Amino acid sequence: MKLLKVLLPVLVDFGVFWVVVYFNMPDHPMRIGEIGNGNLYSLMAYFHLFWGLLLADGILTQYLIIIPLWNLVKHKGASARFIAGACIALVCILFAGALSYIIWLPEEGYRPLLSFWWYMTEIQAVYWMVNFVVLYLLDRKRTSTESEQIEPEVAG
Repeated sequence: MKLLKVLLPVLVDFGVFWVVVYFNMPDHPMRIGEIGNGNLYSLMAYFHLFWGLLLADGILTQYLIIIPLWNLVKHKGASARFIAGACIALVCILFAGALSYIIWLPEEGYRPLLSFWWYMTEIQAVYWMVNFVVLYLLDRKRTSTESEQIEPEVAG
């Protein structure tokens, strides 16, 4: 079950991103020259060209950080889950801001910086929401299966 909790959420997330990139490929070819333009298609070209590296990174992140965090807070109260979610949101915002700043061209003004920052934050938020929903569904299925096995039959 642990292997499933590591692989399935990452594969579902990457499947969603792959579908988005795949359906945009006819309109916008994904070439190495597209990366670094500071727009949506540069991000999609990056995903298309480096998906293997990103998948390995996603699996390692899931195994080393997310699964231990999930196991720590899944039986805790709502405040512990809220704090964990707030920390993940803060990390998403900070990483999105840092990457947006690296890509940003100051000559274009602040609007592209803020737009790309918002977009990258949205991508990460969707990724983690899908990830945690899959983990929740896996744990719920496991808990219901275990409770069915433990309950004795009542003689009638």
